[in-house]
Amino acid sequence: MCGICGFAGFDDAALLRRMTAVLCHRGPDSDGFFTSADASLGFRRLSIIDLEGGQQPLTNEDGSLRLILNGEIYNYRALREELARRDHRFSTGSDAEVILHLYEDEGEALLARLEGMFAFALWDAPRRRLLVGRDRLGIKPLYYAQLGERFFFASEAKAILLNPDFPRRLHRPAVERLLHYLYLPGSETLLEGLRRLPPGCWLRWERGRAEVHSYWQPQVGATRRITEADAVAEFRRRFEDAVRSHLVSDVPVGALLSGGLDSAGVVAQMARLLDRKPKTFTVGFAGADDERPLARRLAERFGADHREFELDPARFVDDLPRMLWHLEEPTPISFLPLFYLAEFARREVKAVLIGEGADELFAGYRRLLPFSPALPLVPRGARRRLYEFGLHSMAPNDRAADDPLRAALGADGRSPLAAILDFEQRYALPDYQLHRVDRMTMAWSLEARVPYLDHRLVEFVNSLPDSLKLRGFERKYLLRRALAGLVPEEVLEGTKRGFGAPFRLWYSGGFREAARRYVNEQTLKERGWLGPEAARSLRGSSGGSGWLERRRGSQLFLLLALELYCRLYIDPAQVSAAPPPLGKISAARMAAPQPVPR
Repeated sequence: MCGICGFAGFDDAALLRRMTAVLCHRGPDSDGFFTSADASLGFRRLSIIDLEGGQQPLTNEDGSLRLILNGEIYNYRALREELARRDHRFSTGSDAEVILHLYEDEGEALLARLEGMFAFALWDAPRRRLLVGRDRLGIKPLYYAQLGERFFFASEAKAILLNPDFPRRLHRPAVERLLHYLYLPGSETLLEGLRRLPPGCWLRWERGRAEVHSYWQPQVGATRRITEADAVAEFRRRFEDAVRSHLVSDVPVGALLSGGLDSAGVVAQMARLLDRKPKTFTVGFAGADDERPLARRLAERFGADHREFELDPARFVDDLPRMLWHLEEPTPISFLPLFYLAEFARREVKAVLIGEGADELFAGYRRLLPFSPALPLVPRGARRRLYEFGLHSMAPNDRAADDPLRAALGADGRSPLAAILDFEQRYALPDYQLHRVDRMTMAWSLEARVPYLDHRLVEFVNSLPDSLKLRGFERKYLLRRALAGLVPEEVLEGTKRGFGAPFRLWYSGGFREAARRYVNEQTLKERGWLGPEAARSLRGSSGGSGWLERRRGSQLFLLLALELYCRLYIDPAQVSAAPPPLGKISAARMAAPQPVPR
């Protein structure tokens, strides 16, 4: 896991070093640079594989190609053996080096050969071509921007924003979409001219032009005829293979363990595959939905070397600016505990396995229940409106013409469940779930690996009938049967769990005071997000445990996060290259927005 950045079309060694330095939290072990008149690459390394020899940028035998990679290529050993038989010579033991030699033989088609999580940039000097690519599910991030004939890319947007010529103008249509979904689906960002490379895509920059191409997309639909017993057996085999491949490392790998089914399944497989006790880590909150007792029982069952800690909600508001500096985008509240858990786990390991992705494969969310095969007569439009209501939207969806949800739920012959799972995997998974996972773990230089999102496992599950995912109103039907015997009954039959932030504790941690100060009639009028009546309604939330109170609180939190985002990335004369100190700059002490001369 690392941080990568660079540009093409000009030369500026000082800018490259600033861009690379701002990513040091992604790779604290070392840095590396390649500069030329046509392209420059910057690299920050978190050493996981080939600890001594994996320094980047890497080059091929004749020095015509340069490569930087963020992530892991899990099948690199098999690819390396194949390439060696073709007389390619390797200079390191790094998993990244196979990309160089695959490109020599196969060009852009190399991406279909890679298994793993990755974002990379490859400079082909003879062709004066820059190739950047991203993994199939969007586990690793990659941003890009083009200013005239100059092209920029980076693992995190802040590296691109250090360019003084980048305008940093708020993209208003994206704000409207954010207020509807509470995250940003698709390639657009909150800033004009800055985009995300979509999952399963590669981009070629050549002769001043950038072209984006897709090499893989989720295909959800019941194309496989299979019995339940055979599906259980096949999933178990593929899941074990996925966990095994995700344990490839030259440093110890741990796991984040909640009291839920998904992470329990991962740790159960780790315990079977490792020749040592897996290290597991859990966070909890005193007296409120505390998952530590159940996680403790799971760790004991799996023979894990378990660590846990109690999180003080009083830290939340004071540390929120730091978290948003890393997130670079307002998102719902659920990222908070992960930020602290990643810090805790990083004290002992550099990489962890997590249970992310199972909900999007097996219909694990309550908001997906209206798409159950048990409700065949519900109109598609009604299903969509129920889904949108469950998002806690605070603004209407006025961009129907290019709305990804409406496009996904169009009458294309697929079942309603297959259509919504396709949407979840293409948008909600990479643009919300995996985004927060990457940012909150990499804030502490911790690599998070996602075995449920091994693309071969994803393709298998996506081909199964709806009834093996959502049986009536029983979510994760096949997963529960496949993990029977591996995890205890109380987890198999339990409700969805994860590292969530108890709502009332967040309210008691200074949130209401910060919200009154920063989400008020004056700030909302200046920003133009919502009308004053809407703001008063949201601020009237009492922080209670009812559904309506949680809904209002979630919406108010997003508005607070959006305001703080603007104060970090829009209002200042220049973006800070260093994060706000933890516990030093509270929301109540952040400077008021000032107009920025342009």
